[in-house]
Amino acid sequence: MDYCMIDENKKSAFTESNESGFELPQEMLDLFEKVAKQNQAQFRMCKTMLAGFKTTGETDLSYMDTYMDSLYDFMDQESDTEELYLNYIAHIATFDPEEAAERRDYLENFLCYKTEVAYAAAYVAKEICRFQKGADGDDFFKKNCLRVGSRGLDWKIMTVGFLYHIVEDLDYDASKLIRMTRNKLEEWLSDPSDNSWRYDIDDELMVFAGVVCHKPTDAEWKELEEALCILNEKTAVDKPSYLARFKNKYLPIKVKIDDLDGQPSREEERHQFLQMLWDYADQRDKK
Repeated sequence: MDYCMIDENKKSAFTESNESGFELPQEMLDLFEKVAKQNQAQFRMCKTMLAGFKTTGETDLSYMDTYMDSLYDFMDQESDTEELYLNYIAHIATFDPEEAAERRDYLENFLCYKTEVAYAAAYVAKEICRFQKGADGDDFFKKNCLRVGSRGLDWKIMTVGFLYHIVEDLDYDASKLIRMTRNKLEEWLSDPSDNSWRYDIDDELMVFAGVVCHKPTDAEWKELEEALCILNEKTAVDKPSYLARFKNKYLPIKVKIDDLDGQPSREEERHQFLQMLWDYADQRDKK
């Protein structure tokens, strides 16, 4: 539901008792109405400001963000608020296509459009651990796959994080693993009425998947597979050649940092990857 568009009919729905006879107190209903009016006013202001930005050819991102970032406070999947922000991104694309692409990716992640991919990866990883490790499978999954995957800041980092140790420690082929994850996602999406998978691992993931899922592109699936190949240290002839793989590769760098985090004995190695991340950020800033 788009909270900036709550009307009187939606408001009255809050007053209806459910099967248990529960009814929201009037104070809460009044608060909902107040918040809805504030959000609607903010939405209208952003819509007006965006029209002005387009008319005047405004390109100062810091200035425009002062107004437009407020939409994130009440944005839902496939809402009028999301559509307005996408129009803002389209305006940014007219003068900075790279920035616009990054913002679209961030928005998609913020609204959890691809979180289901991370769920599928976690499911596949857990099943493989149980098959390969037997009684110790769940313990291996938690100590390795869940430990890394649950630290992810976005769906790509979570997905690769869940699968990383399956490739490196259980000798699974990266392309096969991505194919299994892709098939599991397709299986889930083919039957929208069965969403039991959401409740199987959501407490572990700590990020609840959105109602709508955008399937990754072929290029994104390839990016996940490439990251897993880069991360697999067993295929490197030595440490220097292993480290060289990561140059300007944000996704595997971030997963590796998540893997090394909290391991005092590997703090020096973690610092090496942090330096790679800082170098990557510096290069991005110079563009």
